[in-house]
Amino acid sequence: MKVPVENSIAFVCGPPIMFRFVIQDLLGMGFHERNIVSTLERYMKCGVGKCGHCCIGVAYVCVDGPVFTYEQIKKLGEDI
Repeated sequence: MKVPVENSIAFVCGPPIMFRFVIQDLLGMGFHERNIVSTLERYMKCGVGKCGHCCIGVAYVCVDGPVFTYEQIKKLGEDI
């Protein structure tokens, strides 16, 4: 069965090690970066942006996320 990627959004969650591989597969299927969504919750500590533990590049996951599109994740400045 072929997924109609032009009308679909893919949500990726699970162990961080799998993100890179799943996202590459989704891109290979024709998904746009803006239609691939993932959570980065694993980086949060205090939840209010004070401790800095959740800082990824230019974003605080607890304040700016934790849900990001792959297009946004690529601009954060760190590899997931």
